[in-house]
Amino acid sequence: MPFFRGLLTRKKRFSSASAERRKKEHDCYLQNGSCVLKELLALCNGNCRIPIRYYTAIEIDNAIRHSNSKMDLAYVTLVTGLLDNRTVLVRFNERTFKNIHRDIAITAQMSHLKNVLRLVGCCLEFEEAVMVYEYIEGIPLFDLLFKKVNLNGKSLCWGNRLRVARDVASAIVFLHTEFSTPIIHRMIQPHNVIIDEKSGVAKILDFSLSISLPPGELEVQDKVCGTMGYIAPENIASGISTQKTDVYSFGVLLFQLLIGKKVYDIIDLVVDSINSEETIDFEEDAKSNAEEGNSMDRVDSTNSKETTDFKNVPTNYFVDRNIKESNVLDIADPTILEEHGIEIQQQLKDYLDLARKCTADNGDDRPYMIHVARELSRIEKCFRALSLG
Repeated sequence: MPFFRGLLTRKKRFSSASAERRKKEHDCYLQNGSCVLKELLALCNGNCRIPIRYYTAIEIDNAIRHSNSKMDLAYVTLVTGLLDNRTVLVRFNERTFKNIHRDIAITAQMSHLKNVLRLVGCCLEFEEAVMVYEYIEGIPLFDLLFKKVNLNGKSLCWGNRLRVARDVASAIVFLHTEFSTPIIHRMIQPHNVIIDEKSGVAKILDFSLSISLPPGELEVQDKVCGTMGYIAPENIASGISTQKTDVYSFGVLLFQLLIGKKVYDIIDLVVDSINSEETIDFEEDAKSNAEEGNSMDRVDSTNSKETTDFKNVPTNYFVDRNIKESNVLDIADPTILEEHGIEIQQQLKDYLDLARKCTADNGDDRPYMIHVARELSRIEKCFRALSLG
């Protein structure tokens, strides 16, 4: 009898643990579900363009149980899994300060775009909601630019770089123009862009820090967030986000595509002498993270002690003027020039001029994304005509 009593006790404990787990999953489902619904209502009155498939925690666990393939991005890991007899990418966040519910809502509204990683469904039964994307054999743009990973066995050529820029610009234009009020992305950077190895199409993801402009307004004030080096000077100084702050971030990305260097190699930092001790420490920490290949420090109220008081965040943080004023042939990634030589000099000059305009210190001096996208399309057409000729 002692054996059976022990077996019964273990069975009760297992049953109790299962019940406790189911209750926790149910509570998470209700809390996450209400947050996602709130975001959908704010975005589009609850009308979702793309149906979102719902997956249970058990389905997610089973989908990735035997997976040995993953892709690491900025505080995000994409794990290859199998759901409904098809391969998918299951996303897990490494930090919880991001608004995953907003990300689900916005991605669902943009999944019909080829330049956005398509959302298949989600699971709300974990404390941090899990997103499920379409599967692509992709490479993070960060790896292509800075780890010198090859695309289809070749380095990132000038034509591909132009295409990446145009693809990302297209998605941001949609954010700024196709919703009832413009949405500011606030996290445009190489970590959030994946290149499809088969098609070469650039797909952006991670809208968790995005914010909508109030109806009828051109700006919104919020706590400063993003990645240092990509944040517009006026946004760091005041916390005000506009369409032009996204343009600045995109301009930094344009420079990186041209030069092939990390953000801390192309920016200049003038530290306010009043706060020099604290800001230098902050900069060194962030630079250390960047050099290790990690995502640069994000500025967010829940992230770290350095960003609790935004007066301690450096405000004079911009693309190095020496780079902006240099001859394009002196700063362009050597691999570009090795392939095309001076034949594309005019296109490089036009591209550099566009990057300069996007990163103007004054937001009013920057173009809107729709004009940036048009200019990139023009430059790309000129390159294609030259290549065909």
